[in-house]
Amino acid sequence: MVTVVLVAGGIAAGVPLPLIGIGWLAAVHPAAALGSIAGYSAFVAWRRRRARPGPDDEAAFLQTLSAELTAGASLRAALAAAAERSERLPLQPAARAASAGLPAPVVARLLAEALPANGRITGASWLLAADSGGPAAAVMQSLAVRAAREGELQRERRSLTAQARASAWVVAGLPAVLLLGTVASGRLDAGGDPALAVVVTVGVGLQALGVAVAVAMVRRAER
Repeated sequence: MVTVVLVAGGIAAGVPLPLIGIGWLAAVHPAAALGSIAGYSAFVAWRRRRARPGPDDEAAFLQTLSAELTAGASLRAALAAAAERSERLPLQPAARAASAGLPAPVVARLLAEALPANGRITGASWLLAADSGGPAAAVMQSLAVRAAREGELQRERRSLTAQARASAWVVAGLPAVLLLGTVASGRLDAGGDPALAVVVTVGVGLQALGVAVAVAMVRRAER
C-alpha cells in the first residue's frame, strides 16, 4: 500500500512514468530494476541522438556564420567554417559545395535544405549576398536573432501546455499503476473471471483512447 501511495505521489508531482516504473520495479524485483535502468539509459541516449535540430541550433549556426563574416572570411569560407562547428545540422553537403566552388545557386539550395525552420530565407539571403557581393554579416545576424526568437516561442508554448501534459500523465499513469499493483499482488485475477477480464480490457481501452486524444490536443497546441 505504501508503494502505491508513493507511486501515485510521484505521478502527481510530474515524475516521468518510466522512472516511476523503474522505482516500483526496484522495490519489487531489484535485480530486474538494474536491467530496466540500463535499457532506459540506452533509450534516452538514442532518443537524444535522434532528436531533430531546432531553431536554437540554427540560431547558433547563423551566429557563427555572422561572426566569421565579420572577422573577414569570404562567404564560402565562412559557410564552411560555421558548418564544421554545427554538428547537429546536416550542413556538410552545403559546406563541401561551397569549398569546391560550385555555383552559388547550388550552394544556396543545399543550405536551405539543411535548415528546416529558416532554410528558405537563409538560402535566399546567402545567394543574394553571393551574387551582389554586398556585406552579409548583418543579415545573418538578424536571421540568427529571428531563429532564437522562434526557439523562445517554442519553449513558451511547451511551458503553457506543461499542465495539460502533466494531467495526461496522471490520468494515464495512476490507473495503470494501480492495476499493475493489484495484479502483481494477486488481488485481481482477471484470467479466472471472463466478465472481469472484459471489464478490465474495456476500461484500459477507454483510458488509452482518452490519453491519445489528450496527447493529440497538446501536440496540436504546440505547433
